[in-house]
Amino acid sequence: MKKILFYLTSIIIIIFLEILFSRISVLGLIFVIFIGLYRGSASGCSIGFIIGLVDGIFSASTFGIFSFSYAVIGYVAGRISKRIDEENPLAQIIIVFLGILLNKVVSMILEMIFTANKGLFYIGWTTIFIVLTPLFFVIFKKWWFKWFKRLNVER
Repeated sequence: MKKILFYLTSIIIIIFLEILFSRISVLGLIFVIFIGLYRGSASGCSIGFIIGLVDGIFSASTFGIFSFSYAVIGYVAGRISKRIDEENPLAQIIIVFLGILLNKVVSMILEMIFTANKGLFYIGWTTIFIVLTPLFFVIFKKWWFKWFKRLNVER
């Protein structure tokens, strides 16, 4: 019950921040990668699907594209957590950069398949969030420890 309340509270906070900073916010995606790295591929995929679904509701893109791409990114982050040191800030920056890149590519391909939109591919302001990723991971860990005694890395 405590995990459900944690995830629900986190999703509500992320929704609020996505609404406030909708043009430049990738906080939901960073949270999905964090959950994937520290909780495993199943948690990353399910939380990615939920946050992507909510993100898709508040964006002007085709419905379901973000839920698919966030779920894929959460799953991939959970799978690569066995091969990297998730505590290394450089590794966190690289993983988030690749996650955002994968999100943009998957979203663009799906937009081109399901709509006549050719899609623009750019990262723009998200580079600021990529550089600040270790700070977000520290914030997410502190938020996690507020709810639970330890962070079980599920592998």
